[in-house]
Amino acid sequence: MHRYLLLLPLLGGLLVCTAPTRAQQAAHPAPAYRLNRLAANIADGPAMLRADLARIAIDELAMAYADEAARARRDKRRRAQQSDLWRWAAAVEGLAAEYSALAATITFDTPVEINVGPDDDLHLVVAGRSVVVGNPRMREQAAFEQRVIARFCELNLCRDLLDEPDLPVTATAAARRHAEPQWSFSQQAGPVCSTDDGLEFQFRNMEDIGRKREACARVAAELNTLAMAIAQDVAGGIRVDWNRLVIQHLPDGDEQVILNGEGDYLRLSLPLLVARQELINVVRPWLAAKVSGQRYTLVVLNAGRLLAPPGRPME
Repeated sequence: MHRYLLLLPLLGGLLVCTAPTRAQQAAHPAPAYRLNRLAANIADGPAMLRADLARIAIDELAMAYADEAARARRDKRRRAQQSDLWRWAAAVEGLAAEYSALAATITFDTPVEINVGPDDDLHLVVAGRSVVVGNPRMREQAAFEQRVIARFCELNLCRDLLDEPDLPVTATAAARRHAEPQWSFSQQAGPVCSTDDGLEFQFRNMEDIGRKREACARVAAELNTLAMAIAQDVAGGIRVDWNRLVIQHLPDGDEQVILNGEGDYLRLSLPLLVARQELINVVRPWLAAKVSGQRYTLVVLNAGRLLAPPGRPME
């Protein structure tokens, strides 16, 4: 049977990856994978981690199957007599669309189960739908899993989740945007949103974690925008009185950052920070160090209260 026909009976709308199992590929051993170990470490962990892994892995499956469909169509053009390639391409393209649609539905509230099968295959059960996380081409499985790990670790602190934490995941993770927040969880500290430049926002619980993740990411981005703008003014000879630093809203929509008592100010778009002056007071030491190019670690306790918009409390 032509290899492109092997999956056709299984593609009738089923959300089950049909890549060969690793046991079936024993004659062609692949390098050791770390995705299963990552998955096992979060299988009983916070729902947010499981949702992140499921959304990323299934999105990568969608792209892998879309690529496979494109390859089949190219083969069809080169070998017109192979009519089964066209049926294969259409079936795989449909599966890719199903994976893409499923990934788009996954939120922090989506029930996700993680299991590793007897053949060492990673199984996800997403809102009752089963997906085996396997690339359609076994020889590309290692690269596929590394992409999943890299994307996951761009969002979450993987230091305690990978068995080989000192091994670089990929250049993508290493080159993530400056101060893009990552998340970690422990019974002692609870959920913690941290940046690579020293900010740690500690929340009291996992409730409303979607809002907390969005607020942390946006506040971290605005704090970095503010630090870079102040650093430029300092390089130009402006003096900053950190005790006077305050952000005011202007009628035209921008914000005004008062730098000192001598009339120096910045005009920036800081819609979140302008409503969180108490947070500015807390992070002043971090801002001062950041502007001067020094490393400073600041733990922000009760971050839910400080990052919450007025009238919408978070714990």
